[in-house]
Amino acid sequence: MTPHRSSGGAGTDRETHRELKDLRRAEREAQRDERAAARAERAAIRRARMALRRGEQPPPLVGPHAGRTFHKLRLPAHMETTAQIAGIYPFVVDAGLDTPGMYIGRHVWSGDSFVFDVFELYRQQVIENPNFAVFGSVGSRKSSLLKTLISRGAAFGYQAAVPCDPKGEYTRLARRLGCEPTYIGPGLSTRLNPLDAPPRPPGMADADWSREVKRARSALLSSLIETAKGVPLTPSEHTAVDLALDVVTRQITGASTDRQATPLLPHVLDAMTNPSEADCAALPVTAAELRDSSRDATLTLRRLTHGALGGLFDGPTTSPLDFDRPIAVLNLERVQGSDEMIALIMTCAQAWMEAALMRQDGVQRYVVYDECWRLMRFAGLVRRLSAQQKLARQWGCANAIVAHRISDLLSASPDSVEVAKGLLAETAIRILYKQASDQIPDTQRALDLTDVASDMLPRLDPGFALWLIGNRAFYVEHVVGDLEIPVVLNGSKMHGEVDNINLVPDDLDPVMLDGYDYRDRAEYDATDDGEYADYAGYGPDAGHYAERGARYGTGGFAVDAPPAGQDEFSAEEMMDTFPYGPLSREI
Repeated sequence: MTPHRSSGGAGTDRETHRELKDLRRAEREAQRDERAAARAERAAIRRARMALRRGEQPPPLVGPHAGRTFHKLRLPAHMETTAQIAGIYPFVVDAGLDTPGMYIGRHVWSGDSFVFDVFELYRQQVIENPNFAVFGSVGSRKSSLLKTLISRGAAFGYQAAVPCDPKGEYTRLARRLGCEPTYIGPGLSTRLNPLDAPPRPPGMADADWSREVKRARSALLSSLIETAKGVPLTPSEHTAVDLALDVVTRQITGASTDRQATPLLPHVLDAMTNPSEADCAALPVTAAELRDSSRDATLTLRRLTHGALGGLFDGPTTSPLDFDRPIAVLNLERVQGSDEMIALIMTCAQAWMEAALMRQDGVQRYVVYDECWRLMRFAGLVRRLSAQQKLARQWGCANAIVAHRISDLLSASPDSVEVAKGLLAETAIRILYKQASDQIPDTQRALDLTDVASDMLPRLDPGFALWLIGNRAFYVEHVVGDLEIPVVLNGSKMHGEVDNINLVPDDLDPVMLDGYDYRDRAEYDATDDGEYADYAGYGPDAGHYAERGARYGTGGFAVDAPPAGQDEFSAEEMMDTFPYGPLSREI
């Protein structure tokens, strides 16, 4: 029997082949349609570009919705940690401060110019107070920032006061702005009388003025004695101080305001040492009892006039601080070895400065407390600085606290540690230059820094700083103009140069001063190889611009040498030398 062979298998193969052939035909047609659509789109783009070049407007959209979608686009919310969001949006940075200001440098993260004006920031309510703090290790160029803020602010009418310049580094800046610092220290003829009367406000009656002068003198003298003594004065000591002032000024005899004498510390010391029974008639103690109970304050005052601190406060003021000039600088380079002497001088300077700040003259000032670590162990100064920060808005001043590290503020005396911590809390702006690695934990805790900001601090190059303004952070490179380079330079002796910028007539040989006024521009022969060749042409307007030929090995610029034929620069001329063009309040 022959088996039957079905034809079903061959028919199935033909059907499969036909389906594959149809599928390939459909794919080719789809590809042709895609290429045709792409060609049509490119042609439409070319036609639209040509129409735009000819000035034609695109045709309006037609249809019931004119190109608008009927349903709003809704995307599900995406939640992520801050560590991951930086990877999702890696190129988003803060656009900068939206306020006018002085040019500071370059915002590194965005590449834009960074402008800053603390008074404008306060006026526009970006910050709550105008105080700021600058921290940075040695050589991080934090002082350069303060000097350029002062020099650039002078072009806009801002004044400055530096009540403590322990390194003498603001002398060039003061002279550039047409002012001469006040020098004080051992061996100098300069004297400061802390009991000078403050400027009298207009319209104040004689009796009111007399009481105000007495209050100011009593408060300052008590602060001086308290700072030198190290403990607060007792009621008996306060009484002895007030009585001695009344005796010396003749207020106890009823002298009128215009006939009252200006007291000197030696005269006050004599009155405290030997009080008379007649002077103590209105007191519930005898003269002997008052003398015995105020013995410590009397002996402390004697140190200010006859002891190790003598020669500074024992005579009439010879070089008063003028706070009406563009800048007032108290040069304390000669008192490097005595923090106590610096604290006493600053107590006087703060009192005089506060009298100037209280005047309603409409002037805004920068008040710079450089090397602030020297003041932290004196409780009276810390409390006075804290009070000045609280009154900054009323007085129209921006207080700048400059220190190497956060721990400098924590080194205050035990009875003023909390007040010192408050100094940092009362600053709305913190500028952080390079910090040593062992200082990062304290800095992060004190300023509540993020891990990213803390990791940046040890790796910052000189001139780069992290600016914390309110809740915002900016990574800024400080740019110094050509004419500002001689002003901000420090450490010229490290380059083998003779640094005579802080010389005064007391430092020169009397032979040189015979018939010579160091303020004149007449110069000695700078080519003289004799004993006094280094002093040739010295003067606030001559010597510090003298071209000596000494240049930095790597910088390539002459120290303190303006362009040939030009000896003076105005504040406005200094502003026109920046890499990004002339400086303005808003660039």
